[in-house]
Amino acid sequence: MNRLSTLGRRVRTAVPVIFLALLSAAAFSPAAGALAPRFAVNDGDTYTRWPRVAAGDGGWSPFFTPGVIVWDGGSIVAGHGADPGFKFPAQTLSVLPRVCESYVSSTGGAKIARMLADAPLEVDARYLATADLDVCVVLAGGSDFRAGVPAADVYDALRTYCAERRAAGFRVVVLTVLPWREPDPFEVTRLAYDAMLRDTWHEFADGLADIAADDRIGDTGDSLDRQFYGPDALHLNNAGNTVMASVTAPVLNGLPWQSASCEMRLRDAVGEWGDWFPYSASKTLTLPAGDGPHVVEAEYRLDGGEPVAASDEIFVDTVRPTTTARRNVVVRRGRTATLRFRVDDVAPCGPTATAVVAVTTTRGRALKRFVRRRVPIGKATSVAFTCRLPKGSYRYVVTARDTAGNTQSLAGRARLTVR
Repeated sequence: MNRLSTLGRRVRTAVPVIFLALLSAAAFSPAAGALAPRFAVNDGDTYTRWPRVAAGDGGWSPFFTPGVIVWDGGSIVAGHGADPGFKFPAQTLSVLPRVCESYVSSTGGAKIARMLADAPLEVDARYLATADLDVCVVLAGGSDFRAGVPAADVYDALRTYCAERRAAGFRVVVLTVLPWREPDPFEVTRLAYDAMLRDTWHEFADGLADIAADDRIGDTGDSLDRQFYGPDALHLNNAGNTVMASVTAPVLNGLPWQSASCEMRLRDAVGEWGDWFPYSASKTLTLPAGDGPHVVEAEYRLDGGEPVAASDEIFVDTVRPTTTARRNVVVRRGRTATLRFRVDDVAPCGPTATAVVAVTTTRGRALKRFVRRRVPIGKATSVAFTCRLPKGSYRYVVTARDTAGNTQSLAGRARLTVR
């Protein structure tokens, strides 16, 4: 049975805006071994009404793609007992200042022998040579100790597990084991195992997340504390998963990510380069004043090496469109009413707008609403409908939003009379 599930791409909170833009068709200066970055402005938008824009690659840089993290173990590493969004992997990723693909390989009661057997397909197969970093986070031992397996046997198997994952290209972070509701003889074995990990993890792993050293969740008897553990006195609740994440995220962040050695700088093509700053998947930039096309350029460098360039174009349009209801309309009840209108804008602007035509009472209560997208700027157009309104006087009101998101300052209005 395959134990692998995916969390997919996550949106990190350490950087204000993360976007996964389409590959930019703008200029790209290749360097030896460089990847084509997915650099874009405002998530690949063509138009904007704000001069302050977000520029970046969403983790798909010239030197690396998003990191890969595989979480392997039993139900505790998967966050069983916590609500969605509060599970250990998700909470760890939310405070880790890296962009990663995340995969959970977990089965309740998983033992180290099974993890060893399954890992080539469920962990190693996730290795990606272009990733910012490939990491395996492993929590093993609890199920074995409950079955009476000696600490030394699990420890030896864990060393083998870590050696095989490292041979496959992964960095490995090991977690200590938490207490259980039935302390004896589990607790004696657990404490001995955790002590071995603390003393020797650096011999076979790349990091130790010592969750069992946290006095909120790791001391003997802590599993009975409902502040951090669920009713089964085994699985952590939302707060307990938060503690696990707070211990693990700094260990992960301290690994040798390529992005930690990457710098970048930005500019509007007509301006000067800003200072080099640590790599960010997204960075805000204020464009020079003036409507029209702007080219945002970026340069990346790794370990101070040769820069790699990328760019994307964004069109700034700050002028509101105007709408016109073309004429008053008189229609017999049951016949087709044609409401003519027009959207105008001042160049430079986008070629189309989204228009809304609302039929209202004379006091403004909306009765019908028609949305028309991609309405050509500067050309008369219309909406038509079979009029079944009661005889009387009405209005039709035209509003619009242009390609950049500007809305009209004054709605177009005309009368609709039903006879």
